[in-house]
Amino acid sequence: MKNYSYKLGFIGAGNMGKAIASGILSHGLLGEKDILMSDINPEAKFGNVKIVPQASEVLDKCENVILSVKPQIFPTIISQVKAGKCRLLISIMAGVAAETIRAAAPEGAKVIRVMPNTPCSIGKGITAIAQNDAGEESNMFAKQIFDTTGETVFLPEGLFDAVTGVSGSGPAYVYYFIRSMIRGGVDAGLDEDVAEKLTLATVQGAAEMVRRSSDNLDTLIDKVCSKGGTTIQAVKCFDEKDLDGIVREGIARCVARSKELGKS
Repeated sequence: MKNYSYKLGFIGAGNMGKAIASGILSHGLLGEKDILMSDINPEAKFGNVKIVPQASEVLDKCENVILSVKPQIFPTIISQVKAGKCRLLISIMAGVAAETIRAAAPEGAKVIRVMPNTPCSIGKGITAIAQNDAGEESNMFAKQIFDTTGETVFLPEGLFDAVTGVSGSGPAYVYYFIRSMIRGGVDAGLDEDVAEKLTLATVQGAAEMVRRSSDNLDTLIDKVCSKGGTTIQAVKCFDEKDLDGIVREGIARCVARSKELGKS
């Protein structure tokens, strides 16, 4: 059996790789000496975690490796991945199917594909883990890793394009609506910092209400919309402009693009 120097390695020490590693360290799942990272940027730093320039070193010395590079980088490191000695590859690369990664994996290595989102960087993310044949031990290890960055769900890989459209890209949609709410508050006379504070607290509170309430979303909307009141005027405007249809079409376009990238 291979005697590994590190428990976990990262190919790519960018924002998402560091976010995942931060969650792992902050929850005590592993220590800095258990982790090795590689990055082409010679200035890359992450606490006292060792960062090396060659992906091959991570693939040789780490029992488990997270592929946290951009999808377009993957073809340039396939030969290094194939020659590696790790026993498990976990990929966060969007649009790269597990089958593609498995074809490039070291002999005998297991593969798990996951789809996190950017709020993982503050411990409020959601990560989809593709159902696979890697075995219970490997899957529980992957779940432990991403539980440190937020919530996790196991889903068929065939739904990962939909996951991209909802949670992977979803933070941008929420930021967009927050920006519009802030602008609307400023238009009505609020200082921008006050409008931002009111908006952020409202969005956070509303999300928590959805989590805790037994009411469905239509009922929650109706409870705020008093007949002849103020809220219903905004909601009527959203309906007239078909905001629901616009959002759903946007998600559909995102999903379609994800499928296109998966074929390229």
